Amino acid sequence: MSVSSRLESLEQFGWRFGLESIRALLSELGNPEQSLKVIHVAGSNGKGSTCAFMASFLKHAGYKTGLYTSPHLCDIRERFRINGTWISPSDFNRHAKRVLDACQKAKQKLKHSPTHFEALTAIAFSWFKEQKVDWVVLEVGLGGRLDATNVIQNPALTLITPVSLEHQNILGKTIAKIGREKAGILKPECAAATVQTHPDAERMITKKAEEIGASLLVGGRDFKFKKIKNGFRWEGAGLTKSFVFPNLPVYQIQNAGLALAGIQCLRTLGLTGHEQLIQKSFNAMRWPGRVEIIRQKPLTVLDGAHNPAAAKVLADFLKKKYPGKKWIVLNGFLNDKDFGSVAQLLQPTTALSIVTEPVSNRAEKGERVFEAWEKAGTRTLLVRDWGQALGLALKKQGLSQFPLLITGSLYLVGDCRKELLGLKGLAQI
Repeated sequence: MSVSSRLESLEQFGWRFGLESIRALLSELGNPEQSLKVIHVAGSNGKGSTCAFMASFLKHAGYKTGLYTSPHLCDIRERFRINGTWISPSDFNRHAKRVLDACQKAKQKLKHSPTHFEALTAIAFSWFKEQKVDWVVLEVGLGGRLDATNVIQNPALTLITPVSLEHQNILGKTIAKIGREKAGILKPECAAATVQTHPDAERMITKKAEEIGASLLVGGRDFKFKKIKNGFRWEGAGLTKSFVFPNLPVYQIQNAGLALAGIQCLRTLGLTGHEQLIQKSFNAMRWPGRVEIIRQKPLTVLDGAHNPAAAKVLADFLKKKYPGKKWIVLNGFLNDKDFGSVAQLLQPTTALSIVTEPVSNRAEKGERVFEAWEKAGTRTLLVRDWGQALGLALKKQGLSQFPLLITGSLYLVGDCRKELLGLKGLAQI
């Protein structure tokens, strides 16, 4: 059985929240995570982009920087990067085999197998230790307090992006409860920063920081940033400066602002680097699958907006960037997403919704998503096979000249991106 098949076989165990399994697995590997200097990032929206801004800055500052994110778009190796370069197929195979063997040993002690995500997290730690990275930027998989990445005991910095309603069957039914779960990555005497758009989330995160003695910077209280022409102006945390970011989309300003707060925190810990590097590194950051324009003619945009907060950012972007345009929207969702609210938010800019089903055992039934779009008052078609749905969307785009938006699930966005850019076969490890 190939390494990929062995790893995929772990997906049957789904998500398991708690740190017992990951601790047992990492113990079998000699606890590689304990030698790493980590920046830990949680939140509902913008985690990946915030991680990418931090990693880009550290790379430009001359540090060997590891980046671990999830999920991937086109290739599982995307999750593991050093200074922007994916893990090689040979390194991935070697570390995956080592981790899979350790999974078998851990299973004998635990009486259950570590999960797919736990195994991938262990691969990341193992590779980063071997490569002797200076920094690791680590994205939480789901939640925070009980996520496998929270096995890190002494991060150098924790960041929490805006919290919104998501995974309510797991994390809680309210913003306050979800915020409390995200705040679980905070550690005593650890530098931290957050930007929140909901007072309940900010309250829970601030409360947790006070309880454990974490040093927390709060956006709007300790630092501020606002959009200006070709960039944004920053004030607070020892810095007042206007930054020029001509290529920075408006929707990324919040993520960039939080990353800048993180950089200011690290400077108090001796991090080297100056303001010019912020400007250079932030302009150099690219994050596929987030309002990504992959074709200008015909106009085609990818965005993995999978919850209402992300969909609102996407809708605002489309209205401001392309005023008056109507879109063909190819979409599909996982079964724990509020697709009804997403449909309502995107309805004003949608000429035609084509509903499909992402390739995932957690995919939402197309009929339910179809009904949500119909309820929103949008003309809708249902094509369950995503490949056929993409073909239909491209055909409709050619006939109508409407731009195409692909959204709803990163699984769907990733498959369509791979197809549109001719990246087939990348994931064969």
